[in-house]
Amino acid sequence: MSSDVKVEDGSNAGEPLLPIEKKLIGYSLGLGIALLIILVGLNHLFPVKL
Repeated sequence: MSSDVKVEDGSNAGEPLLPIEKKLIGYSLGLGIALLIILVGLNHLFPVKL
């Protein structure tokens, strides 16, 4: 019995990213950093008291 599942060997590692992929990466990183800064700011203004 043979398996039809292909194993990727990294052959597309040198393939450049599409412009839309670059935008999505940039927006994701920007949003993540912005939300992290907001969270740190809110935690500084309203510290959690356990």
